[in-house]
Amino acid sequence: MEVLKNKGINGLRYLERYTKTDMVYLVKGGFWSIFSQIIVTVSTLLLAMAFAYFISKETYGQYKFILSLANILGVFTLTGLGTAVMKSVTGGFEGTLNDIFWKNIKWSVLFFLVILGISIYYFVNENISLAISMLVVGSFSPFIASTNLYNSFLVAKKDFKRSSIYFNLIGNVFPAFCLFITMLITNKPIWFVAVYFTSNTLIGLILYLRVLKIYKPNDKVDSGALGYSKHLSIINILGTIVDNIDQVLVFHYIGPAQLAIYNFAIAIPNQIKGPMKGLASLIFPKFAERSDKEIRHGMKNKYFLLFISSIVIIITYIVLAPYIFHILFPKYTDSIFYSQIFVFYFLGMISSPAEVYLIIRERIKEQYIGTILGTIIQIVLLFVGILYWGLIGLVLARVITKICWSTTNILLYNRASRETT
Repeated sequence: MEVLKNKGINGLRYLERYTKTDMVYLVKGGFWSIFSQIIVTVSTLLLAMAFAYFISKETYGQYKFILSLANILGVFTLTGLGTAVMKSVTGGFEGTLNDIFWKNIKWSVLFFLVILGISIYYFVNENISLAISMLVVGSFSPFIASTNLYNSFLVAKKDFKRSSIYFNLIGNVFPAFCLFITMLITNKPIWFVAVYFTSNTLIGLILYLRVLKIYKPNDKVDSGALGYSKHLSIINILGTIVDNIDQVLVFHYIGPAQLAIYNFAIAIPNQIKGPMKGLASLIFPKFAERSDKEIRHGMKNKYFLLFISSIVIIITYIVLAPYIFHILFPKYTDSIFYSQIFVFYFLGMISSPAEVYLIIRERIKEQYIGTILGTIIQIVLLFVGILYWGLIGLVLARVITKICWSTTNILLYNRASRETT
């Protein structure tokens, strides 16, 4: 066994000549990410099958609308805290985790007041379900955001095993199980919202305390973490809105049933994106340790590997999608074509290394430029697409925007890299 292990390591070291990437580190960290993502994907698909079987399209559409509205309203919180904590802990300021935990609760007062105002509006208009749902969102969201900061701590510590098991596996499977039990009892959207937020808060708190017990973080606090997180939060405002505005537009202009079809169309591609998103977490600590020259040396190879991976995923999914939907979601075969188009979204994930570089080097100006341009393009395309072509216009708008956003970030990285040189 040891001989095979050494041969494997030697093979990976050989590949590093061409990839310009620490392949041993990538495989070791990526194993746990991929393993946990497989379990999460299976559980998510099972939950989606249960929603398709037990719950009507209208009810599911209302539930997804409330979650999307909650995400949009989350712009009134400090959404950039996770990245700031990751950067601070990488620098040895472990006490930043607990410090930021409580500061986020404090800064969430504005968020709660906004939610309270919306809840009162729905009460006045006699929409009791949405009114109560908003109160649930306002009460639990700040605690979910604070407790989940433990994952940023684990990533900064390169503890990808615990990050994958705690955050990806337990953090997703437990709420999914609770939602499944709920749909066996009721089909009211308000109960799904309540269970979703309470279960995420509970498991987040348990895992946060577990990480504190294992690591016993030092008392060193990065005084600049909050300031940097504010910049990141401002940058995230536009990104959060465009990531969720599609759900709101579909709900209002096309209806909850079409929103359900759209969500099933993007469900599987979104699950496949999991490991590729995890790649950014793997890159983050490495980029923090390396010089700009070392990062530039392997950047083109990383782009190429991600491009080839994206092409393979796209072709494979287009071929398998009809079989997957007929087996897993027979009630949602209308989603197949939209899903096959949406999978081209993967081409926009090639820029992940460039985006990590801009964050780790605190290139605030470039991040603002990329976010603003991407937001303007997506909002314009979303409105035009939905109003004139419906769901297909929406899907195409998201794909085109992602590719444009990715290209912009690569160009901004090249500019920042040249300035550093």
